[in-house]
Amino acid sequence: MSEELKNVTATNVTATVKWFKPEKGFGFVRLADGSGEAFLHASVLAAASLPNPAEGTTVVCDLAQGAKGPQVVAIHSATPPENPPPPRTRNQRPPRPTASTLQQSAVQQSAQPEDGGEPLVRAPKPPRERRERQAEPTGPATMAYGTVRWYNLDSQSGLIEPWEDGATVYFDRATLRQSGLDIVADGEDVRYLAVGSEDAPVAQRVELI
Repeated sequence: MSEELKNVTATNVTATVKWFKPEKGFGFVRLADGSGEAFLHASVLAAASLPNPAEGTTVVCDLAQGAKGPQVVAIHSATPPENPPPPRTRNQRPPRPTASTLQQSAVQQSAQPEDGGEPLVRAPKPPRERRERQAEPTGPATMAYGTVRWYNLDSQSGLIEPWEDGATVYFDRATLRQSGLDIVADGEDVRYLAVGSEDAPVAQRVELI
């Protein structure tokens, strides 16, 4: 544990597990006093013999100020929820393709039948959902996590499906370039900084996780 996290800022704080991703090794808790959320790392859960807490689990914990905000550094007790929600299922993330393979897959090609007959032309894919980017989105910036629903090379734009409830988040090629990325693939897990209204958020930054 770093020296920064040894400086405990609050002890015996009651919080509720908002979500935890065992495959990622982290999650967040919602503080009972309504002051916000705190980062929860798998190492803290392992020390408390609580490897995979269900959403809604109540914990009594200590907090410290981490590099990106409040962070749980110790858990003293945990109470499972009376009616735990069903586990969320998500498709396994596919291998990340390169820009060239995505461009090749976007081109519709003919399929040659095994009997040597006339080539069968594949029907064009229906147009994907597209939302125009706000010229100057306003509102407080929010850091969150999600999965790329799709990214279209033709329109150079895409949508992110939040891990939590909420509207899909729009992003485009300019956002990726500002984030130091060339391309993202469908199914990629990302962390993003979004601004705008709740029903039409726009990503200002996208990071792979």
